[in-house]
Amino acid sequence: MPNKPAFTGRRRKRTTHWNVRLSNSLAHVVIAVGGIGTIVAVSLVCLFLVWVVVPLFLPVQVGPEKAVSPGMKSGAHETGIENQENGEKKIVALGIDDYRLTAWEIAQNGAICVFRIDNGQILQQLTAEQTSLTGISAVSVAIDGQSAAFGFADGHVQLSDIRFNYQMVPSDQLPPAAQKLLPGEVVKLDDGSLVARTEQGDFRRQKFELKLQPPLAAANAAISRLDYVTVGSDTHICTLSADGKLRTNLLAVTHSDITDKDQSEFIGADLPLPKTVSTPPDYVLVSDRGEGVFIAWNSGRLLRFSTRNPRAPRLEEEVHLVSESGHSLTALSWLLGRSSLVAGDTLGRIRVWFTKEIGEADRLSDDVIPPDHRVLVAAHEFAAEGHAVTSIAASPRSRLIAAGFADGQVKLLYTAAERTLAELKCPHVGPVKSLAISPKGNCLLACTAAGITRWNFDAQHPEATLGMLFLPVWYEGHPQPELAWESTGSDASEAKFGLMPLVFGTLKATVYTMLFGAPLALLAAIYSSEFLQPRMKSRIKPTIEMMASLPSVVLGFLAGLVVAPFIESVVSQALTCVFTVPLSFLLGAYVWQLLPSDVVVRLSRFRLLFIFLMMPLGIFAGIRLGPLVEQWLFAGDIKEWLDGQRGSGAGGWVLLLLPLTALFTAVLIAQKINPWLRRRAAHWSRIQAGFAELLKFIASVLFAITLSFLVAWALDALKLDPRGTFVGTYVQRNALVVGFAMGFAIIPLIYTIADDALSSVPEHLRSASLGAGATPWQTALRIVIPTAASGLFSALMIGLGRAVGETMIVLMAAGNTPLMDLNIFQGFETLSMALATELPEAAKNSTHYRVLFLAALTLFAVTFVVNTVAEIVRQRFRRRAYEL
Repeated sequence: MPNKPAFTGRRRKRTTHWNVRLSNSLAHVVIAVGGIGTIVAVSLVCLFLVWVVVPLFLPVQVGPEKAVSPGMKSGAHETGIENQENGEKKIVALGIDDYRLTAWEIAQNGAICVFRIDNGQILQQLTAEQTSLTGISAVSVAIDGQSAAFGFADGHVQLSDIRFNYQMVPSDQLPPAAQKLLPGEVVKLDDGSLVARTEQGDFRRQKFELKLQPPLAAANAAISRLDYVTVGSDTHICTLSADGKLRTNLLAVTHSDITDKDQSEFIGADLPLPKTVSTPPDYVLVSDRGEGVFIAWNSGRLLRFSTRNPRAPRLEEEVHLVSESGHSLTALSWLLGRSSLVAGDTLGRIRVWFTKEIGEADRLSDDVIPPDHRVLVAAHEFAAEGHAVTSIAASPRSRLIAAGFADGQVKLLYTAAERTLAELKCPHVGPVKSLAISPKGNCLLACTAAGITRWNFDAQHPEATLGMLFLPVWYEGHPQPELAWESTGSDASEAKFGLMPLVFGTLKATVYTMLFGAPLALLAAIYSSEFLQPRMKSRIKPTIEMMASLPSVVLGFLAGLVVAPFIESVVSQALTCVFTVPLSFLLGAYVWQLLPSDVVVRLSRFRLLFIFLMMPLGIFAGIRLGPLVEQWLFAGDIKEWLDGQRGSGAGGWVLLLLPLTALFTAVLIAQKINPWLRRRAAHWSRIQAGFAELLKFIASVLFAITLSFLVAWALDALKLDPRGTFVGTYVQRNALVVGFAMGFAIIPLIYTIADDALSSVPEHLRSASLGAGATPWQTALRIVIPTAASGLFSALMIGLGRAVGETMIVLMAAGNTPLMDLNIFQGFETLSMALATELPEAAKNSTHYRVLFLAALTLFAVTFVVNTVAEIVRQRFRRRAYEL
């Protein structure tokens, strides 16, 4: 289109210079690439998190079944030996090596057979004379399969170590046939050992070894049942002899510094069986640390004894594991850790029992309280399948168990989640007599009368179900189901991966941070935008913005090592200052109204200085009143009061109710007192109105305090105590310290964005409001703030996001305790804290590792949802602002 002539008659050249067009094109490309790249980067982060987390919920992988026939048949009880029937040789113990290559079985006559589990090839056959197991009458094998205890017909017991001796050997020390092995192949040597070529090309040699310890005289008759546990250098053994006596023994080994030799002491006593016991028990089990003995009968009756004093065992309680008439107990075994019993019955039902502390409900329902104040409870249950449970084996690595049934079916179960991982079927018809799980928890052997079946399996991550991650779980020894995060606790057999305590801690940190930082930042932004002189604002705003440059680690260091110890030493003074400092500011404002108008005009530019001068007054009042408040409200010691050691709950109610009664008083004054006061003050002078406002302020403060005392007295009369809710036991690193430190971190962000939003409100709106007779405060409250609501909301959301994702401050000042407690004086743990502290130490691709990535994904999802909701609300505020 040709250029039109200008009013002078000359044509003007209206073209854009090439460098401007080039800059514009480059800027367009850079912005587009940057925006798309940001979206792609965030999407890739999300996809990577999902990719790491998805395997948590994959089903168990089970390889094809493999029938193994080493030449010996199964059919023995785990804790005793059945009688020989029809000359059939029965297996009484079974185990697998670490590499799923070989297995061993011990027969009733003491013979041992070691065989390959891929083809059944026999590697070693040892007779009872060779193994020194002639005359064994009972066997108990540890859960890990690396030790056993043998009972003999003459009444003595021998402990043993069962292991495979692994050695990496040079190829030149092997026969030619072994040297030609390819990676993954194995070969048998003449001495019964097995040589395998690893994937790295090395040669690994393994051989079964049984090492018996010296015999111990445990009974005066043949031993028919026994169980044992080794704790450090001590071994606790419980035996049932043919004469019907149950005896607990302790083999204590101590080292003498004088002789430089180990000294052994074998002490014990008979269990005090009730007179109602007429038949020998069918099961004898010793708990962890040897502090308890459980004996049970096929009828379902179980007796629990305390053996903490081995010379004086004590009966604690009697429980019926099977209460249905006509049904009986068919299998009983320990779960990993020896604190939980797994019981199976003729119904096909499996239950997990463990002891817990007696709670109030137990005290009300039970007539007899056990002496140790613990009761045995059925915490987990798998529904009956109709076929009797015939055998149970526990995994040496997790809470996983294998259960065999009378119809030849085998199930892999994860007890804590009450989850069935896999259902398998033995090719041989008949009940499953015994089971064995490999030390690494990835191979299963099932024995029937016809032979042995092997399955290789990968349980994946059975402990990471949605229920265990986000719902209460009844953990071993705990009084009730609960939400817990304890990934690195002392009980490695039952890690607790409940994410809700971390989510709760994240929300707790965010709430207390926003309660402290958001009001200060917004009020500061409103003041600097609407009331502060531009010259002063140009200095103050950059100063506040510089606060954002402080590293989080510095704030966390100061909070954890300076602020937390200081507040701990002045708890009552700090709480009093929370009320006295705001009151001092309000008092200064009311005193300002008493000044003459000409003085106010002359000193108006120093008003901010006068406001800051009121802060020392408030702090001084808090320091002076703190000990008095502690004496009046908290019986002289606030920490002991918080811990419930002294005083009633009234003092805590007073402080908790003061903000609510103050708000109620403010609303009451605004609705009732102020209209009446405005009518009466129509002809008052400034000084008179100022005195009236000051008296009203003092009266409202006294009224709010009085009302708080009255309501607190009423709540205390109703036996309601605030301790255990928002207040409780004081811990040095707590939510109060975190709220203060993180509030200091988010104030610059919220203040800057909120001030920019308020400053962007068109000036003509302010002018119109002031011209209509509104005061600056009314203009700010009713015109400016609603117009800038979208920007203010964005400022709050950015501060919220900063608080949700903060790591270093909470890491150094929150105490790292994953508790679900609203107590402001208690610590917590957040999602980001768990990631920072535990991810570097988590084994790659382990359950712990993937759950931490799930925590990161949860944090990502929470932030995404919050930001999405914030954007929707912000757009709504913006549309409303355009209508003004």
